[in-house]
Amino acid sequence: MMSSGLTIKEVAKKAANLLNRHEFARIYTHYDADGISAGAVLAKALLRARKAFQISFLKGLNDFEPEGDDLIIFADMGSRYSQKISEIDSDIIILDHHKPDGEIKPKRNLVHINPHFFGIDGTYELSASGVAYLFAKELGENRDLASIAILGIIGDKQKFSGLNAEILRDGIETKCIEASRGVSLPSGKLLNSLKTSLEPFLDFYKKEEELMEFLKKTKLDGDKEVDELSEIEVQRLADAIALRLLEIGAYEGVFEQVIGSRLIVKNLLLKNPVTLVDIVNSCGRIGATATAFSILLGDEKALKEGMEITDKFKTEILEEVSRRRSEIKEGFCIRYLIMEDAPSTSPIATIFSRYLFPEKPLVVLNIKKDGKVKVSARTTEKIAKRLDLSEVMRLASAKVGGSGGGHRVAAGANILRDRMEEFLKEVDRLCCAMLA
Repeated sequence: MMSSGLTIKEVAKKAANLLNRHEFARIYTHYDADGISAGAVLAKALLRARKAFQISFLKGLNDFEPEGDDLIIFADMGSRYSQKISEIDSDIIILDHHKPDGEIKPKRNLVHINPHFFGIDGTYELSASGVAYLFAKELGENRDLASIAILGIIGDKQKFSGLNAEILRDGIETKCIEASRGVSLPSGKLLNSLKTSLEPFLDFYKKEEELMEFLKKTKLDGDKEVDELSEIEVQRLADAIALRLLEIGAYEGVFEQVIGSRLIVKNLLLKNPVTLVDIVNSCGRIGATATAFSILLGDEKALKEGMEITDKFKTEILEEVSRRRSEIKEGFCIRYLIMEDAPSTSPIATIFSRYLFPEKPLVVLNIKKDGKVKVSARTTEKIAKRLDLSEVMRLASAKVGGSGGGHRVAAGANILRDRMEEFLKEVDRLCCAMLA
């Protein structure tokens, strides 16, 4: 479904006009880095526009019940819930980048901004925080919010091309973002950063000898701060990381995201956006969304709490990756992993699919105590040229009475435990059909 002749910015202007007819907006956004960043962009823009709001962070809209608000804004969600949205008796603004699942028939006014309607790649060239940023620009002079918008871009592993590149340019022009040559690594002591980084994942966790040998070969001091490395040291580190990624068998598309550029955000609590994304994502995954949101609004007390949460969360994920890699099973055209009550599926699926097992789509199933199963599916950009994981998840989950969707490279589903085997067979069958 394409837009009826309007550009995405013209539709963003329509959304701003709809907002201006209200004094209060009820905001619902996703609980990951992109959704929380989108929420922070909206919050700052609405505060400046002197609009009252209340914000909630959700995992999805399956259990959503409207509360009778005159205006609802959905960010990083909404496009895949056409039937649910059609039932809501409110004015609605949707700021999303997931592939829409059908036509929405609104009871009242609806402005739906989604890159897919405008021939823009919602997987790589515009995230939800980016859509929220375009909306914010129509509300006033909000270009300094580009620094928050890029967190969603980084969190969703998008490219700085298309409108994402324009958002980055806005940030550079307003001097809230600085771009230089370098490596995208989280802040901290080099040794710890290399060992605990999830993105990039370098497979040094519990491999102290390999890590010390890596530092020795690169002639780098592991006690030196990542953000204080000299240009020459950064170049040596970049070369060594490239070799390390080759050694562990990482997907080649990872290289351009990790090596070559380094961004600095100047108007947020931390200057390193990679570290901020880690913190926001970690907080979101464990349900501490208010902490993540407060950090992006400038709360230093929340930052301290967020850093503690992140250290613990990253350790849990690295432990799971270390323990689970021997449990990966082979299908015909997929690999899959079944876990029980694991801390999170998404980062585990991402690490395995991008760094350790990139040759096939990977499906991770996490069985919760209530018998529900959270599914995260991941693949590489190369495979996604022939296969759409969003469609695979949507079709396979529907067949077993669940729900699913997402993007070509990253999608998810919710199903019941007793339908897992049937679901996996259908996912494998669909992937084989698309890849044939």
